[in-house]
This record gives sequence, C-alpha cells and structure tokens, in this order.
Amino acid sequence: MVAKIDYYDRPEWSYSSMKLILDHGIDYAVAAKRGDIPGPDSKAIDLGQLAHMLLLGGEDQFAISYFKDFRTNEAKAWRDEQKNAGKYIITQEMFDAVSKMVANVENHPMSKRYIFSKNATHEHEMFATTADGVALKGKADVFILNDDSAIVIDIKTTAKFDTFFRTAQWMHYDLQAANYTLIASSSANINPALTKFVYCVMESVAPYRVQFMVAGIDFVEAGERKLRQCIDEIIKFGNKEPNFLIEEVLELGDYSL
Repeated sequence: MVAKIDYYDRPEWSYSSMKLILDHGIDYAVAAKRGDIPGPDSKAIDLGQLAHMLLLGGEDQFAISYFKDFRTNEAKAWRDEQKNAGKYIITQEMFDAVSKMVANVENHPMSKRYIFSKNATHEHEMFATTADGVALKGKADVFILNDDSAIVIDIKTTAKFDTFFRTAQWMHYDLQAANYTLIASSSANINPALTKFVYCVMESVAPYRVQFMVAGIDFVEAGERKLRQCIDEIIKFGNKEPNFLIEEVLELGDYSL
C-alpha cells in the first residue's frame, strides 16, 4: 500500500507559493517552494489557525497557559513541554476572543448555506493541471459541490475589518480566488462560470464582526491576470536553478524630505 503524500509536501504550485512570484520574483519563489529558504525560527501565534480549528475541526495545536508568566521552574517546565510537543502557547484571553469569533460565525444566518451545508466538506484538497502543463493545488476551507456548480469558501481573520477589501488587493487574494476557481472547476469537471468563491471574514477584535464576501467578476478576472503571469514565469523558468545575482541595475531617485 502506497502511503499518501501530505498535502504540504506535494510538488504542485499553490496560491501561497505563486504569490511569492509576484512579490519577490520567480527565483525566490522556486527556492522557497523547494525549502531552500529557511522559515521563521520561532513559531508565531496564529489565532486565525485556532479559529479554523474550532470552527472546522482538525488537530489541536494549542495549549492554554494558566501561568501569569514563566519565571517559576514549574511554569518554565510546562512551557518547554508544550513547545517540544509543537504547541502554540496562548492565554485564556486569546482563547475567549477566538471563541467569540467562532460563535459569531456559527450564529451568522449565511453560515448554514456556506459553512455547514449538508454538501460541505472541510479542508478539501484539490489538484489540477493547466493546459500549459503547470500542476496546481489548493486546499479549500470549505468546498460545496452541487449537481452542476460548486462553491469554495475561504475563512479569513483580520483586525482591520473595514479595510479588508484593500488588504485583499495587496495580499493577492484575487489570485487565490482565480486559482481556486480554476482548480475546483477542473477537479470537479464543471463549468468555471458556475464556480463561486466566497470569503468568510472574521474580525479578530471586538465586536468580532462577521461578513461573507463573494468574489465578483472583476475581482476574479484581476486574479486570472496574476495567475497567467505566474504560470508564464513558471514555464519560462523551467528547470533552471534560482539565481540571486540580480543583473538589472536599479537607479534610485533623489527623494527630498
């Protein structure tokens, strides 16, 4: 029996790896995808990941600390034990805040349609290959497949709820929408025009607002242009090795204060 390859170890290009092409160039993106560029040394607390776990299920990677600080030997021993187990250490206040976020999602009138639909699958892995031969992958937080249509839902947390749309632009969420729409349609063998991409946006600070946002035509088309750019860069790069000796000479302007 052949062991299943973990999603994150698979070689296909994901939205996360492709957006590095837009921000840092193809050489950097290829090196990061191969693991040549080391990640952060410390395990940062990700409350969005906690919200995902409480809402959709999955492995519990969090440990709530009941210590005021870690000055005592008992507290240090507990902290080290959790870190060695790969846990994120959070406070009760953090857990309570995320619990309120999740409760608001669960109580939202649209959640029955988008998050808890009877046809919904959570953490749904999708794979597809473009006509150019570029292999893509995506992991939908929620995937709903109907007879001839599909809905992909991605859950986002933000402390800046009122500026989420602008954040979506520079975070390349439009690329994500285009990428997931293409993969979902291809893997489910349905018309891309009948695939809807929806964001469930959760505010991470009081009052913990929740809103569902549907990716419109202009938003998806902007992402498709970015996706085309990324695919072209991947094809052009081919099997070359990343090169960080940038030959282009950059001319700096004279900016006065």
